[in-house]
Amino acid sequence: MSLSPHNIMEMTRIGHYDILDCIGRGGMGLVYLARDTRLDRQVAIKCLRTELFEPHYRERFKREALLLAKLNHPNIVQIYDFIETPDQLALVMEYVDGQNLQARLREHLVPMAQRMTWLTQIAQGLAVAHDSGIIHRDLKAENILINQRNTAKISDLGIAKSQDFNATITDHVAGSYASMSPEQAMGEALDFKSDLFSFGILAYQMLCGAHPFGDTANKLQLMQRIISHPPVPPTKHNPTLPPEVCDLLGQLLSKNVDNRPDNTHWVASQFEKLSQLVISAPEWSNDTEMTPQQASLSQLRRHPTNDTHATFDTRHLEKPALHSNSLAEFIRQQKRNIIVGVVFISVLISFSIWLLQPAPPKYVAVIQPSMTANGMHESQQALVKAAIYDAIQQSMVQLDGYYLIPRTEVTDTDSTAVHRATAADELVTTDIQCQVEACAITLTRLVPSGTEADSRLVAKDIKRLDVLTNRYTSVMKAVQDNIGLLYSTKLTSTLDAASEQEYQSFINTGLTYRDSGATPELLNTLDELPSEIKRNPIVTALYKDIALDLYYETGTSLYLEKLDTRVRQQSSMDNLGLYNLFYLEVAKGNLAQATGIIQKLEGLTNNDSAMYELHAYSAMANNDYQKAISYYEASLSIRKTANNLYNIANAYRYYGNNDLAKSYAEQALTLSPKLHQANSLLGFIALLNGNIDHAIVSFEKAVKQNPSDISNLTHLGLSNLLKPDYAEARKMFIAALKISPDNPTILLNQADAENLQGNMGESKRLYEKIISIAESRQKDETTLRNLAQSYAHLNRFSEALNALQQLEKADSQNIETFYTAALVHTLAENTRSAIFNIEKSLTNGLNSVWFRVSWFDPLCNESSFQALMEKHGEPDRCALQNF
Repeated sequence: MSLSPHNIMEMTRIGHYDILDCIGRGGMGLVYLARDTRLDRQVAIKCLRTELFEPHYRERFKREALLLAKLNHPNIVQIYDFIETPDQLALVMEYVDGQNLQARLREHLVPMAQRMTWLTQIAQGLAVAHDSGIIHRDLKAENILINQRNTAKISDLGIAKSQDFNATITDHVAGSYASMSPEQAMGEALDFKSDLFSFGILAYQMLCGAHPFGDTANKLQLMQRIISHPPVPPTKHNPTLPPEVCDLLGQLLSKNVDNRPDNTHWVASQFEKLSQLVISAPEWSNDTEMTPQQASLSQLRRHPTNDTHATFDTRHLEKPALHSNSLAEFIRQQKRNIIVGVVFISVLISFSIWLLQPAPPKYVAVIQPSMTANGMHESQQALVKAAIYDAIQQSMVQLDGYYLIPRTEVTDTDSTAVHRATAADELVTTDIQCQVEACAITLTRLVPSGTEADSRLVAKDIKRLDVLTNRYTSVMKAVQDNIGLLYSTKLTSTLDAASEQEYQSFINTGLTYRDSGATPELLNTLDELPSEIKRNPIVTALYKDIALDLYYETGTSLYLEKLDTRVRQQSSMDNLGLYNLFYLEVAKGNLAQATGIIQKLEGLTNNDSAMYELHAYSAMANNDYQKAISYYEASLSIRKTANNLYNIANAYRYYGNNDLAKSYAEQALTLSPKLHQANSLLGFIALLNGNIDHAIVSFEKAVKQNPSDISNLTHLGLSNLLKPDYAEARKMFIAALKISPDNPTILLNQADAENLQGNMGESKRLYEKIISIAESRQKDETTLRNLAQSYAHLNRFSEALNALQQLEKADSQNIETFYTAALVHTLAENTRSAIFNIEKSLTNGLNSVWFRVSWFDPLCNESSFQALMEKHGEPDRCALQNF
């Protein structure tokens, strides 16, 4: 069988490799996705066109294939094998599931921290190749692959040359004209410094969004500029680029080979240092609002930097005024020398400050304790576990240099699973063995044995203690003392002022909230605690969680007012106190104040990932979903966790990109199969897409994982409503209302179920109740949506249209807004507006199954509605009049 690329359609097997697909083509030939039948793994096979090469190339190719196969580095695509036949040469290599760097930068908003990390990785891989005498000769964005783990890998080293080979411009693999070095363009002998020049072009493009020698489609003109013109200063495209970066780019892009760095490892180390500088400085990382076509560092610094590196074309720089006499010229020259000296000292001071900055915190996950008890009632067991778990949590927030991963992200009791889901640097596990009221507690501090994500966890330290459970305050203090010993630090008891009864009340309130959800009674319990206890930020944090849950579920402003009073009475405004204040301000809609609080936190902590998440949370509250996505992606570039993946998925869901939302949610579940929010999101996407059976499966998983989450119950009910299974839908709505009585959204769903079943009296009563509840609440998007639909079902169209108008102003791009508008206009017999909004709903991803319900039957008289239904998969919609 011939391996010629011309036989692509007939090719099914090469040696012991089964061909699965053709995944790329170019001037060098074709690239296939194949399966290695011996090792049962996917590989990529590049079939090279032999007619492109001189006769001597075949033996050289074989020798270099053997050399390349010895390169084993995480940032180089691994070569596994080569295949030789009379008319073909082929390389068998690692298959990278991802996309090339050029496509990634074009299609995604990539934060500067991630760009710098990729440049560091590329340089590290290039250094290893150079150590082996291999130069790439075609280093460009298209030849860098980004895998699913966001790791950069250099590809096409298989068409590189050993540096002892004097290549000429006549070689067909001379490289791409836009990434050539001057010596390469002139056909001179090359060494590894040619790659450094190409790498400089790549780095310049990634950091400035332009080619250093100008963007032109004229190949000869660009090559001439590379040979004889100085590069445009990066500050022309990006006036705020740090001088350290400009200097490094200047060295890489020097036309004089001797002025380029002498060691690629040194280049990699410089990018690594600068990468850490970008990551560690929040004002240098707030650049994620870039369009995919822009790669500016415009947010890195508030003030522009003049770049006077000798490499760059000074015509683009601001020139000083001319002087007419020699004395003035002398003064000007001396002044310039002084300025250069000041700039150097400033850079030195900045670098010193960077070195002295605190390291990013270590992330710690506290796993729920495991417990075995004899002679102890189940309710007491739960209380003992809660007291010990809470004491550990209170201890961890006191440790300098550590960040406690929120308990909501720790969804498993298996330490390996938690490590995989949270990317924790350390984990704390607890084993409790009790006999009646005496308990033996083992506290274990676990750390990964290596730097890999799947490294085995090993015990760094273990502490054992015995306690009596007749006094929970004693248990708290003993546990906190031993956590202090575990981390070699002295900890204070955060609630030592609480009496035994008060501490039990606090612990029991938290336990009940996490088991059964928020209730007004729980808030009242915390309100009854003494002032000194209530003002503790730890108690306030629990109060905040309960109050905000009640506020978001009911819309009652009273809960915000109570929380406002409590937060402002906190005994201290440390990190935890500021977090409490941040979430309060976001709930109140005071986003400018919330941003100010983030800035205060940035001054107290070096936790960029957490700060990005706060910025994203605020953006979501402001319905700025694209900005939220940018911040979540910046956080993800630092820590790939199930929670970060879910957050991005949720933001994409609100942004209207359900395909990306689904992809990120599935990745989140890969890391954490028990993450009920991700299952819920997949169910919601399936619901929007009309995959009712899939939606029910996902929501049933979410309900099983978290039975007290009213959102899961509500959406499961809604899925059954559309199935239609009204009895099951009603059962879910009632279960949700037991957790959150008088919740307007759940009441609306139940009213709709009664309406569709023909129980018009009961549906009328429920719609009126929703309106009555809304009168005393803040008119946010959810309230306006409920009001608009309820008014419309009661034929109060003037009020319905008024609520709809406010909703469209407040949340214009939400798909649920389009659907609400379609329903209101249909019921109000505004046919043209109804069909317009139906089309917007369908165009933005809502499935046509949502328009099967009988409320839209009158539109069947309109040919445009019938056409829309047929176009979107419901050609028989208007025959379904009895649904």
